[in-house]
Amino acid sequence: MINKSIKEIYKLIKKYKVITLYGHINPDPDCYGSSLALRELIKDNFKGKEVYALGFGSEKLYDRLTKYDEVSDEKIKESLAIICDCSEVERISEPRIRLAKQICKIDHHIEGKPFIGVKWVDNDSIACAQMIAEMALAYHWKISKLAAELMYLGICTDSGRFRYAPTNAKTHYIVSKLYELGIEPKSIFSILYQSEEAFVKYQALVVTKFKKTKHNVVYCFMDVADYEQYGLKYEQVSKNVNVLGNIVGCPIWCLFTRSPEGQIRIEFRSAGLNVQKVALKYGGGGHKQAAGARFEKQNDFSLCEQVVADLDKLAETGHFE
Repeated sequence: MINKSIKEIYKLIKKYKVITLYGHINPDPDCYGSSLALRELIKDNFKGKEVYALGFGSEKLYDRLTKYDEVSDEKIKESLAIICDCSEVERISEPRIRLAKQICKIDHHIEGKPFIGVKWVDNDSIACAQMIAEMALAYHWKISKLAAELMYLGICTDSGRFRYAPTNAKTHYIVSKLYELGIEPKSIFSILYQSEEAFVKYQALVVTKFKKTKHNVVYCFMDVADYEQYGLKYEQVSKNVNVLGNIVGCPIWCLFTRSPEGQIRIEFRSAGLNVQKVALKYGGGGHKQAAGARFEKQNDFSLCEQVVADLDKLAETGHFE
C-alpha cells in the first residue's frame, strides 16, 4: 500500500511540466544519487516533463554516471522544486530554489525545524535514495540502469556499505531489485574507494592527531595548513570522520575541519548514542548516530572545545538534553 506522503509527491510531479531538483551543500553520494536518480525516473516515466537536477560536487562520478544540469531563472520560476536528502532549506546548495512556484521535500533526516509544505520524511530509511527507489517500485516505474546505479550508490554509501542502522530487510529487498536491473557496482567502487597518495597521507595525519576525552570521545581538530601541505582542498578533506571510527571502547568520534574562510565543518558519529541532539544545539542536524554542524568565521577551535565537552557529557551519562 502506497502511503499518503508518497501519493502527494506523485500528484505534484504529475501536475507540473517543469521540475527542478535540489540537494544540500557539499553533496555526499546519497544526495547526488537520489536527486539525479529522481531526474532520470521522471524523464523516463512522464512524457513532456522538463526535469533539471541542480547542484555541484561529486565530480569524480560524472564520467561514470552523470552530472548536474544548468537552468535559467525563468525555468525555475515555472517549476516544482523537490528537495532531496536535505532537512533544511537553508542548507540547499542552490539558493535560487526560492524562485520556484512550489517546494516539496523527500528526506530521511530528523527535522531540526518542521518543513512547511508537502513532504515525505522517513527517518527509518537508511538513505534518501532508498526512498526514491521505494517510490519507483511502488508505482512500477520504468527504471533505467543509470537510475538504478544512482540509487544503489546512495543506499550503499549512506549505509556504510550496509553496516549502519537503520539498514534493514527493506533496504536489502530494494537493493536486490536494483541488481536485477543490471547494476555494476564494482566500477563505481573503484572510483569511490580509491584515493590519491596525498589523501592517504592526510588521513594518516588525522589518525596521528586525534585525542580522547575522559569518557573516550575521539575527536580531532584539522586546520588549513594540515591539508594544504598535501595540496588538498577543504571540500576534499572535510568528510573524513570515519577514519576515526571503530576504536574499541570509544562510543563517539568527531572531526572538526576548518576552511581558509574560517568555516568549521563538524562531523559527529556514534556507535549508539544520540549525537544528533548535540548537533542541533549548534545549529546542525542529521541522524541519531550520524550528524553534522557548521560554525562560520572561526579563527581557531575554541568554540569547538565546548562541543567536545558536550559530547563527553553524552558519553558519560548516555543522554543529552
